[in-house]
Parts: sequence; C-alpha cells; structure tokens
Amino acid sequence: MMAKFYGIGTGPGDSSLVTIKAVKTLEKLDILVTPQPKEGGESLALSIVKEYIPESVQIKERHFPMNFNAEEKEVAWQSIAKEIIEDVKSGKNVGFVTLGDPMIYSTYVYILNRLDDEIQVETIPGISSFSNIASSNNFPLVMDRDPLVILPCTASEEKIDNTLANHDCIVLMKVYKNFKSIIEKIKKHGLSKHAILVSNSSLDSETTYTNIEEVSKEQISYFSTILINKNANV
Repeated sequence: MMAKFYGIGTGPGDSSLVTIKAVKTLEKLDILVTPQPKEGGESLALSIVKEYIPESVQIKERHFPMNFNAEEKEVAWQSIAKEIIEDVKSGKNVGFVTLGDPMIYSTYVYILNRLDDEIQVETIPGISSFSNIASSNNFPLVMDRDPLVILPCTASEEKIDNTLANHDCIVLMKVYKNFKSIIEKIKKHGLSKHAILVSNSSLDSETTYTNIEEVSKEQISYFSTILINKNANV
C-alpha cells in the first residue's frame, strides 16, 4: 500500500474526545509531525494524543511561527511541507496533529496547500472547540432555518458589528487579543444574556463564564471562545 500523509484532528483538548479513527490512524504512522508555537515549547496537540502513539513512531516537533512576519511563516511552511513530501515518498506514513478540526482555522491547511498533489493525503476530522462548548453547556448553537456564523475576532470592527447586529447564532473565535473591545460590542448590541464564554474547553483548566460583562482579559486564556444565540438565555 502506498504511503500517505494524514492530517489528524485531536479535538479541543480532552484526550477522551479524540475519535476512534484518529487513534487507528496514529497507530499506523511511521512519523508524526507536531506543531510548536514557540521553539522548544510543548505542543498541546501532541500532549492530547500522546497516550495513543506507539513507541515506534518517530516524533518530529517543528516550529510554526505565530506572528505577522509573512516571509518567516512562508519559509517555515515550505520547509516543513518539503520534509513531509520527502518522508512520504521514501515510503513512510506521516501524520500531522492539530487542535480541534483540521479544516477550521488550522495551521494544517497551510501545509496542505503546499503539498502540490505530490503525495496522497487523508484528513481525519476532529471535534471543534465550539461544538464541544455547546454540548458541554447544553447550549444550542443553531436551530431550524437560522444560519450559523463563525467569526474570528481578528476581523474588522465593521464586520464584527455587522455580524452581531444581523445574525442570531454566532461563534466568536480568537477573542483573546481584542477581548475588551469584543465584550463592549456584545454589551452594545444587548447580547450579554444570550452569550457564554469558555476558556480551555475540555481541559482540566476549563472555565465557563455566563456573566461575560464581568470577565477581564486576565481571567481567560488564549484558547477562549464565545457562543451567542439570540434565541437562548443563559
């Protein structure tokens, strides 16, 4: 059987939420590539799946720059993609683990787009943080004919305001950097009683806030998400 590259979603953080398919895929790997947000730093994605990785698997921790230097990021992505292609062409099954789902705001996509159809690729979905938050809190995300809008809070202020004003069911991701501004916008649109905020979804340090107007940036982590449903009260 021809060797493949596998993109593997690890889910939001709790290792028990890793799918059976993801576990079976990890078991047949020769090499596992894991993303490091900081050089020498620990990969959260790796820590989630560590218990499922056979000892025979070679782990390659690779640094993915998390900054606004486009040139630095491009060099890293190209280098890692080239290494993956070479490993797969040499007959190795190579995996790449990523938080949540590989196709939702994931570093994995930058690698996928640089493989140039040179190798076979299979992507294994994972549970997204917002799906887990909704289920854990019995908070319906969307019903009937309503659309669900997933918006990164790195978007323009105009786009954020427009979304809050014109949609009923909203997921706000990447809220940490502009947290104070986002809370003010939620208050301005009268949505505080229809919103929940969760930091570190499914981890031991998970914290849920229903009184989001009283939450400060210092209380939350980088991994924080806000769910809004104008048809639900919290």
